[in-house]
Amino acid sequence: MKTLQVKILAVKDEEMVTTLLNDLVQKGVIEFSAVSDYQLNKSTPVSEEQAQEIIEESEIGPYYSEQDAKNILNI
Repeated sequence: MKTLQVKILAVKDEEMVTTLLNDLVQKGVIEFSAVSDYQLNKSTPVSEEQAQEIIEESEIGPYYSEQDAKNILNI
């Protein structure tokens, strides 16, 4: 299975693209759900190095609590 991100470039084409995607859903070809820009930005993956740095900082100082680090990493 592969996950793809689709960005509709023109507002006027949004209905057409959504209709096409919904047709594919009805045929059982894909699963489709709309995601807001906020959700996309919130779930931006971090590198292994960034994750380790956030975790280390949460352990040694007031920069991030353990819960803050988990929230940032979406875990």
